[in-house]
Amino acid sequence: MKPYLSALRRNINSGTRLCLFRRCEPEDFSVSLDQLVLLIALNFLLAFFLDLLISLPHPEFSFYAVAANGLDVLLFLFAAYLIGKLLMDKGAALRLGVYLYSMNPFLLLLWVLLARLGALVPQESVTVYGVTYLVYLTWVIIAIVWAITLLAGGFSRKVPAAFLVMMFAWMLPVYYFSDDTTLWYPSAEGGVDEYAAYRELDVERMFYRQPELLSERLESLLAERSDRDDLYFVGFAGYALQDVFRNEIQFARALFDKRFDTQGRSLVLINNLATRKTLPLATSVNLERALQHLGNVIDRDNDVVVLFLTSHGSKADLSVNFWPLRLNDMTPAMLKQYLDDAAIKWRIIMVSACYSGGFIETLKDENTAIMTAAAIDRMSFGCDDERELTYFGEALLQNQLQSQVSIAAAFENTAKEIELREQAEQLDPSHPQIYIGKAMQEKLQRLETYLVRHADRVVDPDPVLLEP
Repeated sequence: MKPYLSALRRNINSGTRLCLFRRCEPEDFSVSLDQLVLLIALNFLLAFFLDLLISLPHPEFSFYAVAANGLDVLLFLFAAYLIGKLLMDKGAALRLGVYLYSMNPFLLLLWVLLARLGALVPQESVTVYGVTYLVYLTWVIIAIVWAITLLAGGFSRKVPAAFLVMMFAWMLPVYYFSDDTTLWYPSAEGGVDEYAAYRELDVERMFYRQPELLSERLESLLAERSDRDDLYFVGFAGYALQDVFRNEIQFARALFDKRFDTQGRSLVLINNLATRKTLPLATSVNLERALQHLGNVIDRDNDVVVLFLTSHGSKADLSVNFWPLRLNDMTPAMLKQYLDDAAIKWRIIMVSACYSGGFIETLKDENTAIMTAAAIDRMSFGCDDERELTYFGEALLQNQLQSQVSIAAAFENTAKEIELREQAEQLDPSHPQIYIGKAMQEKLQRLETYLVRHADRVVDPDPVLLEP
C-alpha cells in the first residue's frame, strides 16, 4: 500500500505544480491505471467532504449529484480516449487522465477559497459571483492547456486541437447535461423540510376546486359603468415557492383598488400555499377564462384591462409553478391569444420577471401599454424570500403609482429609478422596457384627467400597506 500512496503524493505534488504553471516533466508523474483510479476516488472523497463542510450545520445530500459526477468522469475519459486515438499515441489517454486528476485537488480547493472570499463581500450582487467564476474558469482553462502541452511534448497544433476535443466531448456536455455536481447543500435551519407541505397537497381536490373558486370571483365583479371609462385589474402571481410574488400581486391589487377605482372590478390569481383554498390558482386556463369573462363584462370600446404578471422568467416564457402540480408556463403568444380571443381592446400590461422584455414585441399594438422589468436578455432583481416586493414592484407600485395617477410617467420614472439603484448596487443593468401605443397614449391622458378631476372620490391619499 505504501508504494501506491507514495506515487499518489508524487502525482498530487506534480499536479499542483501544473496548476501553478510551473515547469514539469513527464517523469514527475507516476502514470498507471491504479493511480488514475486512486486519483478519481480521492477527488470524489475530497468533493464529498468539502461540500459537506460548506453545508454545515444542516447539510442535505444530493443523490442526483452522484450521477452528475459519474457523467463527468465518463465524459472526461471519453475525451481523453479521443485525444489519444486521433491526435497522439495510445498511451496519451492514461497520461492525460493522471495529469488532470492530479490537478483536481488544487483546483477544487481554489474554487472553495474563491467562493468563500466572494461570499464575504457585503453587497447584493451577482457581479461578485460572476467575476469569481470567470477568474476560476480562466485559471482552469490555462492549467488544462498547460497539461496538454506537457502531454504533447511542447506547444504545437495538437494542443489547441486537443483542448477543443475536451471542450466539445467533455466540458460542454457536462455543463448542459449535469444539473449540479455539488454533493451536499445547506438545508433549512434546523433541518426543517420546506417541501413537506407541498408533498402533502391534495392535488386532485385543488384541481377540481378551481372552476368553483374562479366562478365565485368572476361573478362578484361589478358591471361596467356607462358614464365613464372603467379600469379592471387582473393580477397573476405564477411562482408558489416564494411569497414575494404573492405579496406583489396583493399589493398591486390593493393599490389599483384604492387609487385607480378598480374596487369591485379586480381579480387575482395566485400560486401560493397560503391562498390555495381561497383564491383561484395562477394557471393559464384560469387566466384565459378570467379574460374571456372580462371580455363579456366590459365595454370593449372604452374600458381598460390592467394585467400585472409576476414570477420568475426565461427568454421564452413566464414561469407558472406550484410543485407538485404540472402547470403550463405562460408564453407571450399564449397571452396575446387570450386577450385577442376575449376581444379586450384596451390593455395595460406589466410583467415583473427576468427576461420579460420578450413580451413586448408580441403584445404591442396601438391600444396597448406594456412595461417589463427587464429586457429580453437581462435579469431583473429582488425576487428573494426576504423581500416583500421585487425591485420592479417596489419602484413601480410603491414609489411611483402610489404617489401619482399618470401611468405613462410612472413607467418612465420606474425605469430611471431602477437604473440608479442597480448602478448604486453594482448590478448588471436589467434595462426595463416600455411600449405605449399611440392610441393608448391618448387614452391614458383621458384616464389621468378623469382621476385628477375626481381625486376626492377616486384617489385615496393613504398609502397602500402590505397585508401581514
